[in-house]
Amino acid sequence: MGTSNRTTLADGSYIDWSIVRVRPDKWRPHGIRYRIAWIQDDVCRVLFDNHHGKCDHCHIDGSETAYGFTTVEQLWTDFSMLVKLLGGVI
Repeated sequence: MGTSNRTTLADGSYIDWSIVRVRPDKWRPHGIRYRIAWIQDDVCRVLFDNHHGKCDHCHIDGSETAYGFTTVEQLWTDFSMLVKLLGGVI
Protein backbone atom coordinates (compact mmCIF):
# COMPACT_ATOMS: atom_id res chain seq x y z
CA MET A 1 0.00 0.00 0.00
CA GLY A 2 1.31 3.45 -0.82
CA THR A 3 -1.07 5.71 -2.66
CA SER A 4 -1.44 9.45 -3.09
CA ASN A 5 -4.16 11.07 -5.16
CA ARG A 6 -6.36 14.09 -5.81
CA THR A 7 -9.94 13.76 -7.04
CA THR A 8 -11.97 16.75 -8.21
CA LEU A 9 -15.68 16.54 -7.41
CA ALA A 10 -18.62 17.75 -9.52
CA ASP A 11 -18.99 20.96 -7.47
CA GLY A 12 -15.34 21.95 -7.98
CA SER A 13 -14.22 20.94 -4.49
CA TYR A 14 -11.68 18.14 -4.24
CA ILE A 15 -10.44 15.29 -2.10
CA ASP A 16 -6.70 15.05 -1.52
CA TRP A 17 -5.51 11.83 0.08
CA SER A 18 -2.54 9.67 0.88
CA ILE A 19 -2.45 6.23 2.51
CA VAL A 20 0.84 4.48 3.25
CA ARG A 21 1.74 1.35 5.18
CA VAL A 22 4.46 2.19 7.73
CA ARG A 23 6.26 0.46 10.53
CA PRO A 24 3.96 0.63 13.58
CA ASP A 25 5.01 3.26 16.10
CA LYS A 26 3.50 5.06 19.09
CA TRP A 27 1.52 7.42 16.82
CA ARG A 28 0.36 4.76 14.34
CA PRO A 29 0.26 1.39 16.15
CA HIS A 30 -1.90 0.00 13.32
CA GLY A 31 0.88 0.67 10.77
CA ILE A 32 -1.12 2.99 8.48
CA ARG A 33 -0.18 6.63 7.88
CA TYR A 34 -3.00 8.55 6.24
CA ARG A 35 -4.24 11.98 5.26
CA ILE A 36 -7.61 12.48 3.61
CA ALA A 37 -8.90 16.02 3.13
CA TRP A 38 -11.93 17.65 1.54
CA ILE A 39 -11.06 21.10 0.19
CA GLN A 40 -13.90 23.47 -0.77
CA ASP A 41 -13.22 26.97 -2.11
CA ASP A 42 -9.55 26.62 -1.07
CA VAL A 43 -10.59 25.88 2.55
CA CYS A 44 -9.93 22.54 4.22
CA ARG A 45 -13.37 21.59 5.55
CA VAL A 46 -12.63 18.01 6.65
CA LEU A 47 -9.26 16.39 7.33
CA PHE A 48 -8.47 13.01 8.87
CA ASP A 49 -4.78 12.39 9.51
CA ASN A 50 -2.14 10.95 11.81
CA HIS A 51 1.12 12.73 11.02
CA HIS A 52 4.32 12.19 12.99
CA GLY A 53 3.94 13.46 16.54
CA LYS A 54 0.14 13.06 16.67
CA CYS A 55 -2.15 10.05 16.88
CA ASP A 56 -5.29 9.56 14.78
CA HIS A 57 -7.45 12.69 14.70
CA CYS A 58 -9.77 14.71 12.50
CA HIS A 59 -10.36 18.38 11.77
CA ILE A 60 -13.86 19.60 10.94
CA ASP A 61 -14.02 23.24 9.86
CA GLY A 62 -10.93 23.97 11.95
CA SER A 63 -11.90 22.08 15.12
CA GLU A 64 -9.75 19.07 15.99
CA THR A 65 -10.99 15.90 17.71
CA ALA A 66 -9.55 12.45 18.35
CA TYR A 67 -10.44 9.73 15.84
CA GLY A 68 -10.62 6.00 16.49
CA PHE A 69 -9.03 4.51 13.36
CA THR A 70 -9.99 0.89 12.70
CA THR A 71 -9.67 0.22 8.95
CA VAL A 72 -9.08 2.17 5.74
CA GLU A 73 -12.62 1.26 4.66
CA GLN A 74 -14.12 2.71 7.85
CA LEU A 75 -11.94 5.81 7.48
CA TRP A 76 -13.46 6.39 4.01
CA THR A 77 -16.99 5.79 5.36
CA ASP A 78 -16.50 8.26 8.23
CA PHE A 79 -14.88 10.84 5.95
CA SER A 80 -17.62 10.54 3.30
CA MET A 81 -20.36 10.88 5.90
CA LEU A 82 -18.88 14.14 7.22
CA VAL A 83 -18.38 15.60 3.74
CA LYS A 84 -22.01 14.84 2.88
CA LEU A 85 -23.21 16.21 6.22
CA LEU A 86 -21.41 19.50 5.43
CA GLY A 87 -23.01 19.72 1.99
CA GLY A 88 -20.40 18.07 -0.18
CA VAL A 89 -21.26 15.67 -2.98
CA ILE A 90 -19.14 12.53 -3.20
